[in-house]
Amino acid sequence: MRDVKKSINDFQPGRYGYEQERKPKFPAVVNPYLARFGLEIKVLEEGGDVPDYVVVRRGDGKPVAYLEAEFALEGRWPTGQPFKYDTIRWPERKYERYRASGGLYNGLPVFMITIRGGDLGDAYYIDARTWISKAKKERVWGSIFWGVSKDDEDLGHGLEGLGKYIIDRITSCSSSHL
Repeated sequence: MRDVKKSINDFQPGRYGYEQERKPKFPAVVNPYLARFGLEIKVLEEGGDVPDYVVVRRGDGKPVAYLEAEFALEGRWPTGQPFKYDTIRWPERKYERYRASGGLYNGLPVFMITIRGGDLGDAYYIDARTWISKAKKERVWGSIFWGVSKDDEDLGHGLEGLGKYIIDRITSCSSSHL
């Protein structure tokens, strides 16, 4: 029997370990930026098919949104350097999940975020509804992703702007955007 190469969308123990090592460290990096906006993130420890983080109000802990995170490997986004590729993309399984739910989880907006894995000091992000409406299908190493241009006007960049981005998108929830 011939070996079949695993796609990046398949379970990969090494990649999983890379993300699981970084996932609990990210709140300490990003929460000082979010605190200015009365927000913080917490790791969702629930099992199954859930986003990685819940965004809560600092005062009362009430959930206001969720973050679905990808930690870019050093080869894609080396520390201290710009992101190497023209698009920011997330796997097809996430596209299908959030397309089916209208970009929501538990009735709250989901934000897709790609975090520089090496030092956790930078990120690109977009609300799931906008991502779903703008993303283009990409085939990379036999896997399917859905990406947006890293220069797209709706894509946020930089941890210092994440809190305002989330607040602005949640506030516009009454419009057709979110």
